[in-house]
Amino acid sequence: MTSHIQYHHLTNWTLIGTNFTKADIQTRSHFALNGDSTAEVYARALNLGLKDFFVLSTCNRTEFYACAPMSLLKELVCDQLSISEKQIGEYFYFEFSRDAISHFFKVVCGLNSQIIGDYEIVGQVKKAIQVSRQYGLTGTLTDRITSFAFHASKEVKVKTNLSHGKYSVSYAASELILANEPDQNGKILIIGTGEMGQAVARNLREYFPTRAIAVTNRTLTHAQSLAAEIGAEVIPFESFPQQLQSFNTVLTTAQANGYLIRHDNVPDGKRLFLDLSVPQVIDPSIKRISGVRLFSLDEISSFHNTLIAQRQTEIPKAESILEEYIQRLMEWQTIYLHRDVLLSYKEKVARIAPQSLTSDRIDKKFSGLIKQIKTAGYKGCSVIETVNELIGQD
Repeated sequence: MTSHIQYHHLTNWTLIGTNFTKADIQTRSHFALNGDSTAEVYARALNLGLKDFFVLSTCNRTEFYACAPMSLLKELVCDQLSISEKQIGEYFYFEFSRDAISHFFKVVCGLNSQIIGDYEIVGQVKKAIQVSRQYGLTGTLTDRITSFAFHASKEVKVKTNLSHGKYSVSYAASELILANEPDQNGKILIIGTGEMGQAVARNLREYFPTRAIAVTNRTLTHAQSLAAEIGAEVIPFESFPQQLQSFNTVLTTAQANGYLIRHDNVPDGKRLFLDLSVPQVIDPSIKRISGVRLFSLDEISSFHNTLIAQRQTEIPKAESILEEYIQRLMEWQTIYLHRDVLLSYKEKVARIAPQSLTSDRIDKKFSGLIKQIKTAGYKGCSVIETVNELIGQD
């Protein structure tokens, strides 16, 4: 095992990732991580001795973050995904230092989402950090970077219109159905009741309060719980392919290694299919069936963004907020790197200072020094000057 504990500076923060700008949904499906593959990548990171590492794998992206050399992270990604140098160069982007931090902030704030302002990404990032923490791979830098990013996201939501309204993949699906479903009284089937499936189901019930909705899931109790919440029917997972003729609209959010809906499962007739799964679980060839319309995740997001193009005007305002928080993060790093030295001098001053010098006065003087370091950088002469001023006081 190789140790890389020495990498503890923001300039060492590294990102390798792919998203909707680099690869279409079919290609991204091959890079998605879930279940066993997530456990494998964290085991690899532990074996390499990484201390700040996490993976963000959603329907739109698979990103690997670490405080480590780019070459080391690249080795991990290629091994984990079984891809060549050529493939990682074609489908992945590489960011380092402040650029990697800026990219992450934009992800958290919805600026780097297929649906700009997507508010669901914050929850996905928090879940990714939680998983990393379970493996002991969330270090001080990750904690601080994510904390600043979450605060920036909150301010963007308050001070801009970037995330106002119903902007997410699940809402995009609902609006697409509203615009494309010929029969607004037809039945809807939702396949998969995980986090995305639940969000889709709740939004559909809000959009279509009177329509008949059915849900299905491998774990029956999960389907029953969601069905009770939104007033839906439960369909046995094993038999849903034989019942597709009963539904006008079918949405999938389930995960599978192969197609759950194949060409021979789909009867003729006007039907709308939305595949929100990554990897895709609906055979794309069903588009050739008369009357059938199939939308992939990328197509759903594209449809929605045409409806909200005005949100683009909020991007500069949001980016300005992000830059402010990134600068604060950099200032924190300056103090963090010299924290032990500053604490040592403060303790020495407290031991040898005149009795007339109170602890409040010492705290105030060192607080002023910290503010000076944030703006002008760390200078040994400034520390010495502060110490001399305190010790020399009567």
